Amino acid sequence: MKDNTTKKALLLGGLLKGWLLTEFMGIFVFLFFMALHVAMGKAANILFGVIGILTVFCMMADFGLKQGEKAQNRVVLHDSEPCRNFGAAIGAAAALPSYISLIILSLSRAGAIGNFLPAYKLINAYFFPLTDLVAHSADVMEMRPAGFVLLAVLPLCFVLSGWLSFRWGYDQVDLKSKLMYKDK
Repeated sequence: MKDNTTKKALLLGGLLKGWLLTEFMGIFVFLFFMALHVAMGKAANILFGVIGILTVFCMMADFGLKQGEKAQNRVVLHDSEPCRNFGAAIGAAAALPSYISLIILSLSRAGAIGNFLPAYKLINAYFFPLTDLVAHSADVMEMRPAGFVLLAVLPLCFVLSGWLSFRWGYDQVDLKSKLMYKDK
């Protein structure tokens, strides 16, 4: 892609459509988790944690497939610069709010600011069930230090799904036929 405004628009779209739509859907994951966590216990954390990760993958896959196909069309029709791996940048833009909130949570843990854990859990509602495993209470000081590793790895789902889906869209992979019909 030659046009920098196109790249900026894709990055902004990754941030808005990728993260914001995932956050919206994550609130529903959060609500269902809250309704069932007492009855199901830790199984609810695992089940809804997987559902939260799948929500990230689905929202980013929808955006990445469409944008990858458009990028390939721009390369073929308008002689734009090839950009097969640009989906990783789109995924990184979508993961940015998660990483910014993780930095603020680290400052909160260090005592530089007040307790940020409840806000962190809301900002990352799609990962709430998994966050609840390492930080069950609302106090950041009671959070396990190893939990920061998990919280740093989880947003990589955005990058991975953005990269894969954009690449599949760019290569114009027909996922429906690959999933429904076996090649003989």
